Amino acid sequence: MVRPEIIQRQEALHETPILDRIANMKEALIEAGDEAQKIRHMPAWAVKEMVDAGIYRMVVPAELGGEDLLARQQIEVIEAAAAIDGSVGWCVQINSEINALVLRQMDPAFAHEICDDWNYLVCSGLGTPNGPFPGREAQREGDGWRVKYQGAFASGCHSATWNLILTGETMDPTTGKQAEAAFMIPKGEFEIVDTWDMAGLRGSGSHDVRIEGYVPPEQVLPQAALASTKNWENPTYRNPIQVPYNKGAVALGIARGALDSFTELAVTKTPWGSGSLLKDLPEAPVRLGEMEATWAAARAFLMETQDEIEANLGPLDGGREYPDWPLARRGLLASTHAAQSCRHVVDTIHNTAGTTASRMGHPLERKLRDAHQAAAHGGVSWRHYGSMGRTYLGEEPPPQYATPTRA
Repeated sequence: MVRPEIIQRQEALHETPILDRIANMKEALIEAGDEAQKIRHMPAWAVKEMVDAGIYRMVVPAELGGEDLLARQQIEVIEAAAAIDGSVGWCVQINSEINALVLRQMDPAFAHEICDDWNYLVCSGLGTPNGPFPGREAQREGDGWRVKYQGAFASGCHSATWNLILTGETMDPTTGKQAEAAFMIPKGEFEIVDTWDMAGLRGSGSHDVRIEGYVPPEQVLPQAALASTKNWENPTYRNPIQVPYNKGAVALGIARGALDSFTELAVTKTPWGSGSLLKDLPEAPVRLGEMEATWAAARAFLMETQDEIEANLGPLDGGREYPDWPLARRGLLASTHAAQSCRHVVDTIHNTAGTTASRMGHPLERKLRDAHQAAAHGGVSWRHYGSMGRTYLGEEPPPQYATPTRA
């Protein structure tokens, strides 16, 4: 069981609402975002501050020392962090998300064991590897598995205590089929491969991770590790849209920060050759008003669909394992729409701000890069519009939409 000290520590944090904890760390998170741009991952001191504030445990069940937040609350927290800095917000969402995702099919005893470490943080490099790599194989060896693997986009890996390996692209050479397991690899047994040299979300530390070694049976999860849970009450653990709505939340936060930065700039900047403040130029208030409405509509759609899905799932005992397909489809559309709409919002605001927004020291420059990177994630890619659109025309949904398969 999780030690009483873990529960007591989390309960003490509850005296300060989690959004207030984020607000209280604003100056530190700004500094963390700036430093992360240089080192290409979150600095250790900033991760410690967020861990100490319980941020990465926001979706973890209360009995494991977590906040047990519902989707709407998760979106609000991620949005608040991403409004401060996109890379900070990305790490808040991805690590709190994976900290919860790994628990879905995990044996409760193992869940209590990993959550008994206050600093526990799970990363997961699932993308196509960058550069040379040792292959992706897993075969049984005694009661455990011998694993050889490399995967990209392991955001937060520098501070992770565990790395999750899913098996969608990991083959068992003895059968020629996918390995019938997923794996939890502890810190010290996976290697970080420096591959994250991106413009957008530069500070997220989304490098490759590599593992080549033996995984004992107690660290093996079911192959469908992210399938709907039978252990935890929070409907998040049965929501197939958890990964997309978190990415939509990051985009909303980045756009919110861009809108606020533009408002501050517009009341002080006189564009060259205009003779008046930016706010007094005829197109500025029109564009700002339109983008505020676009942002608010995207946010409302995302919140509405997640409320609908949670209500449809109902309680763990007697409720649904998965939401009705029409609701899941709306949830994915809303997540995609949030990311793509917010990219448009930041594009428009950046353009309206003029040359100032392109200076490396101005917040709008980084937010432009971050908004585009957030909207490029596979979970909220523009391609989902077509996939979902075809189902409205009678096609069956692709199988990957039935349950989350990657973070």
